[in-house]
This record gives sequence, structure tokens and C-alpha cells, in this order.
Amino acid sequence: MKRSVVTAVAIFAIAAGVPGIAQADSPDPAPADVCDGGWKVDIYAQSKKHLGMGPKYKDGPGGTMVLTRAEAGTASTKITDGGGVTVSGIVAEAKVEVSRESVKEVSWDTQHQFRRNITRNKYGNAQHGSWGHNVKWQKYYQLPNCRKTQITHGAADIANTTIGFRYWETSS
Repeated sequence: MKRSVVTAVAIFAIAAGVPGIAQADSPDPAPADVCDGGWKVDIYAQSKKHLGMGPKYKDGPGGTMVLTRAEAGTASTKITDGGGVTVSGIVAEAKVEVSRESVKEVSWDTQHQFRRNITRNKYGNAQHGSWGHNVKWQKYYQLPNCRKTQITHGAADIANTTIGFRYWETSS
């Protein structure tokens, strides 16, 4: 008997609305420090992506590919889809959610040697660049009741401080 009374009291408290607990359709603000309102940017998907810059090198068929120097270059973070956000804003969010090494731009001018055996009858290809990320983002205005409004979304390629060659093989 005691258990059913406690259950009934809990259901009544939820149905009646307890101060400090925002209901799903309530216009009341959420509890303090949960939703502070204002413009927010959120990254909701990510994948690794090599941001190749400069020439693509090709060698073969078969043998060994040796690159002893990469020309100076720069890879930059770019908004590739959507609008209403800045590169600085996306990089700041990426530093938190994706990688602390995310940057607006990374440059290189040092020598770098790359050596790779090429599969017989195949061609080796390589390009220097930044080992960054492709992200999907959303920008929205958060109301004090935690609801989102004025949502926009897009994608961005984010440069990373880690640089190097990407290698792949082709038939021709």
C-alpha cells in the first residue's frame, strides 16, 4: 500500500509541475545553469580528412616512390556548406569537440622525405597536406527554456597541425 501512495505522489508532482523542473511544453525557463540562451554552434558529425595542398605526385608502375622535398604550402579551414558561422567559431568548437590541434591555417616549408613501395603494375600517388577533419555543424539560437530556434547547418573542412603525405594507388 505504501508503494502505490509514493507512486501517486510522484505522478501528481510531475503532472502538476514542480518549480525548477521545466516541462516539455512549458514556457518556463529551465533550471539555472542548464540553458543560458543565446547563439550556439555545435558539431554533430566528424570524419578524418586529408586536406591536400599543392602538387599531386605520381610514379610507377611498380617500384618505389621517394619524395625528398615538399614545396612550401598552406592548408586552411574552410566552410564548405552553409553560412552564418565564422571560421574562427568553427575552429573554436572543433578544438573542444574534435581535436585540440584544430587550427584556422597550418603552413609548412621544411623538407620531408616520404618513401613507399608501389604494388606491381600499379601507380603510386601522393600529396602533402594537413591531416584534418570534415565536420557537420549547426548554428542555432537557444531559448532560456532550452528550445532551439533559427537553426542553420552546414559542413566545414578543418585543418590540423599534423601534416604529411597521403598515399594511394591507381591502375593507370
